[in-house]
Amino acid sequence: LMYLPPYSPDFNPIELAFSSIKAYLRDRSHQVQLVLTGKKADAIPALILLHDAIYSVTPEKAYGWFRHCGYVY
Repeated sequence: LMYLPPYSPDFNPIELAFSSIKAYLRDRSHQVQLVLTGKKADAIPALILLHDAIYSVTPEKAYGWFRHCGYVY
Protein backbone atom coordinates (compact mmCIF):
# COMPACT_ATOMS: atom_id res chain seq x y z
CA LEU A 1 0.00 0.00 0.00
CA MET A 2 1.41 3.36 -1.02
CA TYR A 3 -0.05 6.56 0.40
CA LEU A 4 -0.12 9.68 -1.75
CA PRO A 5 -0.19 13.31 -0.62
CA PRO A 6 -3.71 14.74 -0.06
CA TYR A 7 -3.64 16.49 -3.43
CA SER A 8 -1.07 15.44 -5.96
CA PRO A 9 -1.82 16.42 -9.57
CA ASP A 10 1.37 14.64 -10.65
CA PHE A 11 -0.23 11.30 -9.73
CA ASN A 12 -3.76 12.14 -10.89
CA PRO A 13 -4.56 11.15 -14.52
CA ILE A 14 -7.84 13.13 -14.50
CA GLU A 15 -5.79 16.33 -14.39
CA LEU A 16 -4.17 15.31 -17.68
CA ALA A 17 -7.58 14.53 -19.17
CA PHE A 18 -8.92 17.96 -18.15
CA SER A 19 -5.82 19.55 -19.64
CA SER A 20 -6.43 17.72 -22.91
CA ILE A 21 -10.06 18.87 -23.03
CA LYS A 22 -9.04 22.47 -22.35
CA ALA A 23 -6.39 22.27 -25.09
CA TYR A 24 -9.02 20.95 -27.52
CA LEU A 25 -11.24 23.95 -26.76
CA ARG A 26 -8.29 26.38 -26.94
CA ASP A 27 -7.41 25.03 -30.40
CA ARG A 28 -10.96 25.85 -31.46
CA SER A 29 -11.17 29.18 -29.63
CA HIS A 30 -12.71 30.93 -32.63
CA GLN A 31 -15.60 28.45 -32.73
CA VAL A 32 -15.99 28.69 -28.95
CA GLN A 33 -16.23 32.48 -29.14
CA LEU A 34 -18.85 32.31 -31.90
CA VAL A 35 -20.92 29.83 -29.91
CA LEU A 36 -20.70 31.73 -26.62
CA THR A 37 -21.51 35.13 -28.13
CA GLY A 38 -24.16 33.80 -30.52
CA LYS A 39 -22.74 35.97 -33.32
CA LYS A 40 -22.91 33.32 -36.00
CA ALA A 41 -26.08 31.40 -36.78
CA ASP A 42 -24.32 28.39 -38.26
CA ALA A 43 -21.77 28.05 -35.45
CA ILE A 44 -21.46 24.63 -33.86
CA PRO A 45 -23.84 24.48 -30.88
CA ALA A 46 -22.16 24.54 -27.48
CA LEU A 47 -23.24 21.03 -26.50
CA ILE A 48 -21.83 19.49 -29.66
CA LEU A 49 -18.57 21.36 -29.14
CA LEU A 50 -18.33 20.12 -25.54
CA HIS A 51 -19.26 16.59 -26.64
CA ASP A 52 -16.45 16.58 -29.19
CA ALA A 53 -14.01 17.97 -26.61
CA ILE A 54 -14.86 15.29 -24.07
CA TYR A 55 -14.75 12.48 -26.62
CA SER A 56 -11.35 13.66 -27.81
CA VAL A 57 -10.10 11.79 -24.74
CA THR A 58 -9.44 8.38 -26.24
CA PRO A 59 -8.65 5.11 -24.44
CA GLU A 60 -5.13 5.32 -25.87
CA LYS A 61 -4.60 8.77 -24.35
CA ALA A 62 -6.01 7.61 -21.00
CA TYR A 63 -3.69 4.59 -21.00
CA GLY A 64 -0.75 6.88 -21.65
CA TRP A 65 -1.73 9.17 -18.78
CA PHE A 66 -2.02 6.23 -16.39
CA ARG A 67 1.43 5.05 -17.54
CA HIS A 68 2.82 8.57 -17.10
CA CYS A 69 1.47 8.72 -13.53
CA GLY A 70 3.00 5.34 -12.71
CA TYR A 71 -0.17 3.28 -12.40
CA VAL A 72 0.63 1.03 -15.39
CA TYR A 73 4.01 -0.57 -15.96
